[in-house]
Amino acid sequence: MTRAELFELLRYFPHAAQLTFHDSDARFKVLIAGARFGKSLAAARETLLELLSGTTRGWLVGPTYALTMPEFRYIRDDLYARLHAEPAERADPPRLVAPWGGQVIALSAQQPESLLGREIDWLILCEAANLKRDAFERFLRARLSTRSGRLVVPTTPRGHNWIEQLYERGRDDEPGWESFRHATWENPNIPASEIESARRSLPQDTFAEQYGGEFTSPAGRVYREFRRELHVGKLQAPPGALVYKAIDFGYAAPFACLWGAPDADGRLLILHEHYQARQGIDQHAEVIRAVDDSFVALGCRIGPAFADPAGALERKLLADAGVRTLKADNRLRGGIEVVRRLLLPRTDGTPGLLIDAGCVNLLRELECYLWGEDVARPAPGPGDDHALDALRYLCVALARKVDWQNPGTLW
Repeated sequence: MTRAELFELLRYFPHAAQLTFHDSDARFKVLIAGARFGKSLAAARETLLELLSGTTRGWLVGPTYALTMPEFRYIRDDLYARLHAEPAERADPPRLVAPWGGQVIALSAQQPESLLGREIDWLILCEAANLKRDAFERFLRARLSTRSGRLVVPTTPRGHNWIEQLYERGRDDEPGWESFRHATWENPNIPASEIESARRSLPQDTFAEQYGGEFTSPAGRVYREFRRELHVGKLQAPPGALVYKAIDFGYAAPFACLWGAPDADGRLLILHEHYQARQGIDQHAEVIRAVDDSFVALGCRIGPAFADPAGALERKLLADAGVRTLKADNRLRGGIEVVRRLLLPRTDGTPGLLIDAGCVNLLRELECYLWGEDVARPAPGPGDDHALDALRYLCVALARKVDWQNPGTLW
């Protein structure tokens, strides 16, 4: 059976950009594309012919099991619904065994040593930009050698990491390799209005990466969307507001606590900061209780507090002093994206985040927080990120709590 005959049988009519990918006979194919381009579907159906050819063995490897499931489900559903093959399905790890003996196994690369094993006929690296180079080069590449196995790499890029180098191999006419790069909008099934909405609501480099399929690199300031003339003013708590807190612990470096409240228009207002080094938890708790009381005196209510989850002892000491906290979400890159989205102007011209002019330490940190050279994580100066950590905790917690647009899985 040819690939064209299989696609006709599946009633699969790839759009023009997918068809360019399928028309290549390269052994190693790298498909860089924006979100919702259809790369998982294309990868699954590209390798389905390998599965149908006999007692072959194929692996789907991703950063987690969950990220292998789109390709796994496409293959499973094609076998059941289109080809009526009724494969045996097993778990731990997820596996399909076709009646003729062909196998598909989904594996996680969280423990790369577990990927050592038997030779395979084909391999899909699912969302490979989130995999470590070591997992492929040390534990996976050799699995393809015995049977001259095929490799398909469908992924959205993530900065200038090792996947860009893999992509370049297919652009440099290296024998056996071919690479493709496409944008989300090349999928005709994605409405243009959705693309334009994302363009307006996402930071420019994030849009270029996640929708344009571009290898982008943040440089300079992390929060370059921040402008004092747009984001800073003399703020007051809205009448009856529910005021939240977020806390990042420190002793030699500053202890930081921010108070914030959503207003009637869905903006987050950062109303007050406490920023102090070389004090004990009891002293910080005394200040926090006093600020809480001042908001209550204005007719506000005090909502939950979110604190650095790594500070278990500090959280207990605060609780003993009358300040209870919840564990904050401390994932860095995703939290930064949430803050950056809130800094963007909305349709009415106002940003989703406003900061009181009295929060001088937070404002200073916003203007001094820089990306490191490897762009994998910011590299701020010592002690220059404690208020920003508290800001991340608060923005992520309230982005989910107050029915703003869900930021999605950004990390």
